[in-house]
Amino acid sequence: MPLILISCVFLFTGAVILLKERRSFLGGMILTFGGLSLSITLVLLGMEKISELSDSVSLVVLLIVYGFFPLLFFGICGYFIYNTRMMNTKEGRSATAKLSALLGINLTISVPAFIYLVVMGGNKIPYWLGAILIFILLCDLLFSFFFVCYLFYSWMYQMIPFTKKIDYIIVLGSGIRSEDVPPLLRSRLDKAIEYYHKNPEAKIVVSGGQGADEPVSEAFAMRKYLLSQNIPDEKILLEDQSTTTFENMTFSKNVILQDWQKKNHEPSIIFSTNNYHVLRGGLYARKAGLKAQGVGAPTALYFLPTALIREYIALLVLYKWFSIGIVLFSLFVIVISYLPI
Repeated sequence: MPLILISCVFLFTGAVILLKERRSFLGGMILTFGGLSLSITLVLLGMEKISELSDSVSLVVLLIVYGFFPLLFFGICGYFIYNTRMMNTKEGRSATAKLSALLGINLTISVPAFIYLVVMGGNKIPYWLGAILIFILLCDLLFSFFFVCYLFYSWMYQMIPFTKKIDYIIVLGSGIRSEDVPPLLRSRLDKAIEYYHKNPEAKIVVSGGQGADEPVSEAFAMRKYLLSQNIPDEKILLEDQSTTTFENMTFSKNVILQDWQKKNHEPSIIFSTNNYHVLRGGLYARKAGLKAQGVGAPTALYFLPTALIREYIALLVLYKWFSIGIVLFSLFVIVISYLPI
């Protein structure tokens, strides 16, 4: 019962924060943390009650807990490891392509090690070493659990439909190798075109500068593609100075404010990016003071695990206080668990 109450408090607190500002990273993580914790608690309590019905039912529950759940867990870890091989085959070898394998290997080791230390480790290793290992593994597992929370928050953020009339559509740039847009960037442009056809009075802001290894600016390549798709030139606004997502939002905001003629009310703005990037884009939009909702273009399934892990790491760096809070909470748990009071 206490766990249910605590989970409900987290769930309610997160909901209140998000009702006030749906682009709140803290609110989203609190809401999903409470929701997942409540779901897990209810499932465990339900299985406990069901197992009390009869010996045969109890046996089924044991098979699920000690058979199906571990099999599912190691299956997911195996998929993460295999995904790196798919990434290397389709996208070429890179450091980021190894992220999914690192996550899979990490979970395969850390979860069994944590369970072993909590259940058996106290009598097998020195007291101080057990405390250090538990602290490290607890930090690891909390960061992993909040990655799952991030996945749910990212999905929830994109589920709210945008039905208002749109005045501007910002397309966030990504890397290019020629004047032709690559598939990833093309999907963002196609999503923008989809919304443009529903809002023919809207203007499209193509946002992206020229990197050191890029022949032209991303905005130039995007404008060229839009023209090839019969989007009128006067409907395209260029922002070709940005090099980061935050600059995309900041500089695009300036371009829109200079173009906007109806000063009696604010323009309605959306931004188009890939689905895995929508949440971080929305958080950067908020940071830039831009009131804009994101829409996500589909991404190849093999690319999603690595992309989502990379996005999560970027958010942990952006919200350093959140990462520090996880570490301090883990330290607090170790102190009250291992030190005599």
